[in-house]
Amino acid sequence: MKKNNLSLVSPEYLGIPSESINRFLDQVQEKQLPMHSFLLLRHGKIAAEGYWPPFDENRFHRMYSVSKSFTSVAVGMMVDEGKLRLDDKVASFFPEYLPENPHPCTLEATVEHLLMMATQNETNSYSFESKDFVETFFTDAKPKHKPGTIFHYDTAGTTVLCAIVEKLAGKPMLEYMRPVLDEIGFSEDATCIETPEGRSWTGSGILCTPRDLARFALLCLNKGAWNGKQLVSQAYMEAATTPRINNAVARTSCGNAYGYGYQFWGMMNGGFGCFGMGSQFAFCMPEKDAIMVTTADTQMLSGAEDLLVDAFHQILGSMQDEALPEDTASVAQLQNRLANLSIPLPEGANTSSRSMLFAGKTYEFEANRSGFKWMRFTWQDDQCVIQYENPTGTHQITLGMGHYAAQQFPEKYSGKRIGTLDRHYQCIAAGAWVDDHVLMATLYSVDDHLGTLRMQFAFTESELCVFMTKTAEFFFNEYTGFLTGYAKA
Repeated sequence: MKKNNLSLVSPEYLGIPSESINRFLDQVQEKQLPMHSFLLLRHGKIAAEGYWPPFDENRFHRMYSVSKSFTSVAVGMMVDEGKLRLDDKVASFFPEYLPENPHPCTLEATVEHLLMMATQNETNSYSFESKDFVETFFTDAKPKHKPGTIFHYDTAGTTVLCAIVEKLAGKPMLEYMRPVLDEIGFSEDATCIETPEGRSWTGSGILCTPRDLARFALLCLNKGAWNGKQLVSQAYMEAATTPRINNAVARTSCGNAYGYGYQFWGMMNGGFGCFGMGSQFAFCMPEKDAIMVTTADTQMLSGAEDLLVDAFHQILGSMQDEALPEDTASVAQLQNRLANLSIPLPEGANTSSRSMLFAGKTYEFEANRSGFKWMRFTWQDDQCVIQYENPTGTHQITLGMGHYAAQQFPEKYSGKRIGTLDRHYQCIAAGAWVDDHVLMATLYSVDDHLGTLRMQFAFTESELCVFMTKTAEFFFNEYTGFLTGYAKA
């Protein structure tokens, strides 16, 4: 296997002022973004790389919809081999799923239509309860429109594309891609979350390291070539990374308003990117021969994704064609910061003068939609332990006060396969007092499934009011809404 270890050099060597990267980190810190990793590449080398614990360079990270771009490259490999054509009708691959009288628009949809996010369905066809994600694409009963005409984001379409690849290849998509992935030094044990029916969920589920994503992005930036060898045809990669359809009406933020290719987003000034929920990004700018990769969990923060897009363009604007004199002070500052990154804690005090008034009391809840029965708080050194009972049993969550406490979340959720509840997610949680009687808590799932849970606890000596809100796909659903409790006499 030919490895490219993505050698690390100084930013100035690549024509990038270290100060511009420091400004980016200033923005991340100022906006309190829960970042997980950051890599900046130019000319195939790493100018800067950093990780926010518990994440590190060897840890597989869920890439969410960045996975769609991998699906596109897999389709390109099939096209190169003559196993698939862009004008193939997708319904022809799954006659077993077609209803008795399929809608003409369903029969008309092609591989290219799905690549362009221009399917016939008006919404994503599957839900968490669906038993077969691919089947729903063909049996969805909602109104249809002519495929290939309108951009509308549809992860089910990508799921169908992966199913076609796997049906033709007779193996999981990442396994099929191995000749290319091995050539670029991609992790051998990278994996993918599965759909309920057991296919690779490459609309959302690939797990790999940030460096793996950087290698993949470099392959795409170089139009399918690696170390002088064409691994995926240049013609396909140019088509995939060039906008094929206008997405101005359906766009969700400024950063993705530049059209859409084949599972790649267009960016300003001729750039393109792989975009994933929660700020999983690989931004590529051919003009500057530059790439920025980020992983994070910003799902709960509006505007975070646009901030990262803007930061990439600001760094691009600082780049020079030639190497720069080394700025010793800025380089030292940057290296120190990258070595000491930390996920921001909830803002507030670590202690409250009144906390012992609430300690050990059992607050019994009024009837509530989540079925919580009672809750109790105890303080142990620099931690707050929350015990409670809900419909799944008696549980506890531990908050670090001034730090994150690592633990397993008490509920079981999906692990390797969506819909199979067999995993307690690894989490980190921290609390802070915003005044002497209100405790705020932030809990992050840092597992294969990323999500944020925030909780507010307002105490009196005899009452407790709780508010819980979450941003997570398919989980933490039991932890939302209001609870009102009274101290048990």
